[in-house]
Amino acid sequence: MKKAQVPPGLKRPPGPLGLPLLGSALDFRRDPLRTFVQAWRDHGDLVRFRGPVPVVLVTHPDDLKRILADNFENYPHPDDFNRKVGVSVGQGLVTTEGEVWRAQRRTVAPTFRREPLERFADVMVDSSRRMLERWEVLARTGEPMDARTEMQSLTLEILARCLFKADWSKDALVLGEAVAAQLEHINAKLIAVADIPERIPTPRNRRFRAARKVLDDTVYRLIAERRKLPADGEAEDLLSMLMHTPDPETGRLMTDEQLRDQVMTLFIAGHETVAATLSWICHLLSTRPAETERARAEVRAVLGDRPPTMEDLPQLKYLKLFIQEALRLYPPLWQVARMPLKDDVLSGHHIPAGSFLLLSTYITHRNPKFWDNPEGFDPERFTRERSAGRPRYAYVPYVGGPRNCVGMAFANMELTIVVASLLQRFHLDMVPGHPIVMQPDISLRAKHGIRMTLRPVRESDATEGAVAPVRAAAAPEPVAVDGAATGCPFGHGSAQEPSQEPAASPQ
Repeated sequence: MKKAQVPPGLKRPPGPLGLPLLGSALDFRRDPLRTFVQAWRDHGDLVRFRGPVPVVLVTHPDDLKRILADNFENYPHPDDFNRKVGVSVGQGLVTTEGEVWRAQRRTVAPTFRREPLERFADVMVDSSRRMLERWEVLARTGEPMDARTEMQSLTLEILARCLFKADWSKDALVLGEAVAAQLEHINAKLIAVADIPERIPTPRNRRFRAARKVLDDTVYRLIAERRKLPADGEAEDLLSMLMHTPDPETGRLMTDEQLRDQVMTLFIAGHETVAATLSWICHLLSTRPAETERARAEVRAVLGDRPPTMEDLPQLKYLKLFIQEALRLYPPLWQVARMPLKDDVLSGHHIPAGSFLLLSTYITHRNPKFWDNPEGFDPERFTRERSAGRPRYAYVPYVGGPRNCVGMAFANMELTIVVASLLQRFHLDMVPGHPIVMQPDISLRAKHGIRMTLRPVRESDATEGAVAPVRAAAAPEPVAVDGAATGCPFGHGSAQEPSQEPAASPQ
């Protein structure tokens, strides 16, 4: 392949030399997250990795703003990403570009604004209540639970009930298993050394195709049932809202296939990122007791013993800060891939068309130029006073720009309701000795789960928390990084055992 010519006055981004021919490929194979952090420390906010597929790591907020907002049309997803994810979600919001994407965004976005979503708060409260009632049994027996598994089940139930209203109960088991199989397949495709087409009857491909058929049969059946209902009634679920919302420019309604693809996108991308965030919040609720008790005292003061409502959420100010800080430390979309259509300039460096760019929110959220004590847990860093002057794109848990997460309002509402409900009922304690290992898949997950035990909240707990001082922000409990790097986007797999060392902390 002919090397791109660097225009006069510009230069390529700096980066590690790596090995002959292979460049940094083996480092990616062993541990991409640590490789990225070390290269950022050594070479700065824009790093070029050599190898069979050269990769540019992007971390500075100004460059993120250029890619995600100012020049976003020049930076679509790589075709390979859209193809691999598209085998599951089809041509939904995540995997389309250009005018096709714009038309979908115009149609889908009104459904996910705050006002239409308020009707789903009761679903979130009710699903949380049912989970917490199951937890009462575990609290009495002392049996541990896995926060990752619990939150995956909870967020899938909430999403399915919001999408399909009363139809969820009879489809819960098959949908849950099928969605899990789809996620497993996509993660495997994104890291595979050789991408085997789905038509080849490997065991994994057979499982994937069977799961996709289950989802297709279920979703198309539900679409057909909705088509039989009058269109002039108030939409009671997300599927009906999507079905009856026209493109504001063309007036067109979505076809059955387009509805299927949007529903699948929500199932695969929507619930997983919220579940990952909730599981890390559970970890923080155990390891950050002072901040947790302050949030619990606020919930008690606002809600007492009653369930939260939409009207309560603006009053839970400290809880909002707590959740924002959790999203900073553990961004569910820890990296975002883009590929420029035309040459561009980032931080004074030449970026040729066709470059594989990785935007690392994980590193951006830890850059000490913009964050004091970046590895510390400090919710109050998000107060208006301390946020003044911080670049907008220094904090991008939901990406940013025109292609930001369309479900951001839904996710924030869900996070607040679930965590407030949890704080009312339980203390969470980490199981001693259980390894907490970050696994960078599509989202940033806990590889071995987050094993915890439960203690019911006593009447006096919130009062005690209200007067307890908030200690200075300190580093959270060590979290190891998975050296097997199951989320490596460069086609490098690994069978290596996970690292048990703490995650690298940028200095």
